[in-house]
Amino acid sequence: MKQKLEENDLETIYIKDEISKCEGIEELKERIFPMIRTQQEQWTEKINQIITESGLTKSKFAEVCGVSRVSVNKWCKGAIPKNRETFLRIGMVAGYDLERMNQLLRRYGQYPALYSKSLEDCVCIFVLERKYGLETLEKYNYILDKIKANIVRDNDEEQEDLATELFDAKLSYVKNEDDLEKFIAENSMMFAMAYHRFYAYVKMHIMANYQEFGGSVFELAEGQEWSSSLRQCVSAIRQKKWYPTRNKIISLGLHLSMDHEQIDEMLELAHMEPLCAKNIFESVIMFILDDASLNDLLDTESEEYDPDDLCRYARKILEDLDLPEVEAFISELPEMDEDVW
Repeated sequence: MKQKLEENDLETIYIKDEISKCEGIEELKERIFPMIRTQQEQWTEKINQIITESGLTKSKFAEVCGVSRVSVNKWCKGAIPKNRETFLRIGMVAGYDLERMNQLLRRYGQYPALYSKSLEDCVCIFVLERKYGLETLEKYNYILDKIKANIVRDNDEEQEDLATELFDAKLSYVKNEDDLEKFIAENSMMFAMAYHRFYAYVKMHIMANYQEFGGSVFELAEGQEWSSSLRQCVSAIRQKKWYPTRNKIISLGLHLSMDHEQIDEMLELAHMEPLCAKNIFESVIMFILDDASLNDLLDTESEEYDPDDLCRYARKILEDLDLPEVEAFISELPEMDEDVW
């Protein structure tokens, strides 16, 4: 397994390096795309493998997951589940441990890994480590519903923000359901502060590069007339209620004229892997960011700088490609000015 992982890492590094050498989108399509499988192709193979290894029929797998047989049939033909909760259900029914669940979330769902400072994820980590078998999902729902019904948050209580590693270690000492309920009650404010480092990073970037908006993501979104979808996302960030999704983070990075490294840092703070060269859509994003950097579209100190330039350029590139999975992503980018492009 270790050898396989090393070979996979080397392949990813090679593709990333080749992307940086491409001088145009046609060269990217010709040289890079043939080396990459689409997300749908990877998911089709994965879900069929999961069902086969589970030993369940598709009907039984659907029943245990709490979805319809039609949904499972669609998954097996390449339809990717539309929310993170569904991936959690699939992983629990598959009997995955923590490592395999995180791989499922990150690689196939494009979602954050399990995060102990999120209430739902905390309960999920607990049940995965207890190995309840086919009863894992039922146990997860039972414990989570019970805790949500009983938890009381004291908003005036100050609580030390523990490092995630230390918080993980404390959770690992929880032995049973009663202890878990007590642990969550004692750390209720910790769950309320989930992703605060992510929020702080976004605010810091705005304060450094968009001083006229005073560090407010909301005012920037309104001032630049971002899409209603992205403004809703920003509103949730403002209220610290957002559970980040990968494409929204990438979209936010483009709207903030972030470079490749800065978007990777945002993804890391949201407990996700960096931009992946082996994902067709993200390989295009990497090309866009590299090319934009070479053409000074990311120079926020330039007198000619326009906050929408990177988004318009990204839209121009993406609209010329046949990537149906990013239609919603493109709709968030501002319309192109034909006089400029």
